[in-house]
Amino acid sequence: MNGIDPAACKFALSKIADGLIFEEFSQRFLSAILGHSFLPVGGIKDRGIDGLEHLYQKSGTDRIIYQASIEKDPEFKVARTLAKLRANKIRFERFTYVTNQEVPSKDKIIDELMDRYRKTAIQIYDLAWFAINVNGSSATVNAYNTFVESYLHEFQKPGGSYVIGDLIRDPRLYVFLRQQWESNKGQVTIDEILADTLILYALEGTDPDKGILKTREQIIQDISRHLKFEPKLLSAQIARRLEILSRKPDRKIVFHATKDAYCLPYTTRQELVEKNFKDAALHQAFRDEATVKLKKFLRDDNVRVQDCVELIDATLNKIFYKQGLEFSELLRSGNTRDTFEKSLPDTISEAVDESGVTHGNRQAVKSALLYTIRDIIYDGTIEQKQFLKCLSNTYMLLFLLQCDPKVSLYFSTMASKLEVFVCTSIIVPALSEYYLEPENRRYWNLLVGAKTSGVKFKANDDIIDELVAHFRRIKTVFRDEFSDCESLYDDEMTILYIREILIRAYFYAKLRGRIRNFDEFIDAFCNPNLQNAKQELIDWLGHEFGIEFVSSKSLPVSIDKGELVQLHDVLRKAKGDTNKARTDASLILTIFALRERNREASAQNWSGYKTWWLSSDTVTQRVVNAVFGDKYRIGCYMRPDFLYNYISLAPSATDVTDVYKQVFPNLLGVNISHNLPHEIMDTVGRFILDHKSKNLTRLKSTLREYSDKLKTDPNSSTRAHLEHFFNEEKRKYASV
Repeated sequence: MNGIDPAACKFALSKIADGLIFEEFSQRFLSAILGHSFLPVGGIKDRGIDGLEHLYQKSGTDRIIYQASIEKDPEFKVARTLAKLRANKIRFERFTYVTNQEVPSKDKIIDELMDRYRKTAIQIYDLAWFAINVNGSSATVNAYNTFVESYLHEFQKPGGSYVIGDLIRDPRLYVFLRQQWESNKGQVTIDEILADTLILYALEGTDPDKGILKTREQIIQDISRHLKFEPKLLSAQIARRLEILSRKPDRKIVFHATKDAYCLPYTTRQELVEKNFKDAALHQAFRDEATVKLKKFLRDDNVRVQDCVELIDATLNKIFYKQGLEFSELLRSGNTRDTFEKSLPDTISEAVDESGVTHGNRQAVKSALLYTIRDIIYDGTIEQKQFLKCLSNTYMLLFLLQCDPKVSLYFSTMASKLEVFVCTSIIVPALSEYYLEPENRRYWNLLVGAKTSGVKFKANDDIIDELVAHFRRIKTVFRDEFSDCESLYDDEMTILYIREILIRAYFYAKLRGRIRNFDEFIDAFCNPNLQNAKQELIDWLGHEFGIEFVSSKSLPVSIDKGELVQLHDVLRKAKGDTNKARTDASLILTIFALRERNREASAQNWSGYKTWWLSSDTVTQRVVNAVFGDKYRIGCYMRPDFLYNYISLAPSATDVTDVYKQVFPNLLGVNISHNLPHEIMDTVGRFILDHKSKNLTRLKSTLREYSDKLKTDPNSSTRAHLEHFFNEEKRKYASV
């Protein structure tokens, strides 16, 4: 079908849940049809307070007014807007309501409104109108395509989901990426703060005198129950912090070695009891005072609602979900008031539309809530402001741990675009974890988690041939060095010092009775005779990790033979292995060629390159930089811990939604808000101002720069380092 599919157009526009995005699109689309530009309606000092948000007029005349709206109830919205325009003494002759909703009986609605507001021409452009007109001209097609390219994000494959979001002009992505890039320069580790807080929270109720203790696993389970998702990002940090907190001189927690479990000492329990009483009193005071305010504003409109507390909670939840960063910064400094206010009416409108408030009362309730929230923010009591600041601290902790809708969307979208060639330095450790407990499979979980998130893994002939060669080599090493003395390797310490990781994995599994001999270990992956090992490993990797085999001959690129020889010669000296040097040189030049063919350096790819080499080998990229200088300035080496932390272990969109329901604006949100250092909030505030000062082009290039740095630069490793379980155990033994 030529042009835009009208059904696809309706689907995409119906997904818009941001009034500012819809206003921008509708103005662009109307300009393409009507041939003129638009200006904001003048004379309204506070555009959101009376339902007059997203109003604009035809340039050159102030008598033709348009309103863009994503309201679920167009009829009530149009009627209220017309009434408010008259009340504000704004003169107009024609009013056009533009919406991304279906309006089935719009002719009837227009007739009734024109009878009520005489001498006013009224028209409604709804979802069906956009679908009919989207192919009207190249300009309308252009307006639609620009919207899709800028705001429509597909993520979490397989299955495919779509979300509309502005990831560039919204400050969250910029602030998050910059903070992650710069946080290793002496700043406090956010992971530690939240891990310590959650540990204390999970240990509440423990008492050694009553024999109530919790193991590490129980603590993690309790945390996941409170946060409604498994805190995979924090699991390693929690284990480390348990050890540190129980060793400190002022021990906040106590470890009982005989039961391998933890509890709170008496002093900590007393501190928490007092803190919890204060937090609960603060929470209740906020609810009581906010309810009084809302009821007052509702009485002014002669409206009653059944549960004011539930409505206030739902509104604050939506504010933190959609505007958390701007709201937190507004409470701290006031610098984001304009941006926060622009979206606040839409945020409140969405909260009310999702509530049980009857249609006839919704507009009045929205206005009352708008007055209430503004009154609390700008003229609230000390308790109200303290409560909101506690929640903003908690939001900041979650935000910097990637638990934010926009940040989650960004990494989910990125994952669905990544095409990653997997080096044997990743595959071999993953295979070695086959017989380990699931929680100890670091490389395995990296690959499985990333695949689930939509990352496309690939392996060409060079990679598979190298993997087959590795299996052949370890069979020889085992035969020559271990087959006649297996009985010597009967304890963990001895096993952990074996150099070959697959042989180490074999003895570890054998010690636990999982397998009987080395051939049986090899047979978990391919036939031990290795005669058809290449095809068998291709099948195995595809099934377990989603690694797609692509024949080197089928790749639509060719590499410069002179560059291949040049790079191979230097790599051979650096690695001392001719075959490995040839494989790595060929693969890395192939990736650069694919990037060029796919035009991945285009300014449109503001999320960064999509083709990468996942490897623990950093030598090759350093040699590339030395040999070719700026030609391949942005490397293709992706740090394993980037994929592990930001993709595989990251909270999903569903996780984020569930966490926000549990935390905002509930008592849990206050409980975990303490101890956030002021310097972190100050730094975030500075980054928000930096974002505001940049134009759209600079924002795109800056986001791309931070994104690619985060993927490839080892100096930006700010989270848990990806360490194999065997190496971690070896380090523990060495420290004893």
